[in-house]
Amino acid sequence: MSTGNESLAGLLRARGTLVAASMLLSLLAGCAPGMQNILVDLRPYEPQGGNPSASLAKVRVEPVKDARGDAVGGMIGERTTIGSVSMGVIELNPPPTDVIARVLKTEFTQMGYRVVSAEEQFAVGARLRKFQVLTPATVMYWDINGTIELELAVTSRDGRKHESRYAVTCTDRTYVWPSEALIGGVVAACVGEIGARLRGDATLAKFIGNP
Repeated sequence: MSTGNESLAGLLRARGTLVAASMLLSLLAGCAPGMQNILVDLRPYEPQGGNPSASLAKVRVEPVKDARGDAVGGMIGERTTIGSVSMGVIELNPPPTDVIARVLKTEFTQMGYRVVSAEEQFAVGARLRKFQVLTPATVMYWDINGTIELELAVTSRDGRKHESRYAVTCTDRTYVWPSEALIGGVVAACVGEIGARLRGDATLAKFIGNP
C-alpha cells in the first residue's frame, strides 16, 4: 500500500516531467521564426549521366498534367512544428509540372532519343500524382520528407501503349528550423531520383527501341 509521502513524491515527479517537457517544447518553438511562407527556387534540372542509345526515335513530351489532390500550382506543402501546427506554406519555382516536364525532356534526350514538337513516333503523357514536402517535428528535430509520384504513358504511332509509375521519397533531418536551402536540397534529391528511375527503366527503353 502506498503511503501519503510516496503519493506526494510520485506527484512531484510527474509534475517535474511535465515541466521538463514544456521547457523542451518552448525551446523548440523558440527556434522557429514564426509564421512565414517560403518560395524554393529550384535550379534547372541537368542530366545525371547515362548511356545514350543509337535509337533515332522521335519523342514528343506532352504537357504534364497536375493530378495532385492535395495542392495546386506551385504549392508543395507546409512547414509544421510540434502538434502539426502550420508555420507557413512551401511553394516551388518553377511549378512542379514544369520541373517534371524538364526532367522528361532532359532524360529522353540523354537516353539518345530526339525530342520533337511534331511528327513524333512516340507521345509521352505524364500525370503528376504527388509532389509534396512535409516537416514533422519532435522535441529534438525536424524531418524534411519529400515525395514524388509520377505516372507515365507512352503511346506509339501505331497505337501501342506502355505505362509505368515512379514513386520516390527523400528525407533529411535537421536540428534547426527547416530552411529554404534544406527543403530545396530534399526536393532536388527527389527530382534527381525520378530522373534516375526513368533513365533506368529498361522496359520503357525496350518499348521505344528502334522504330
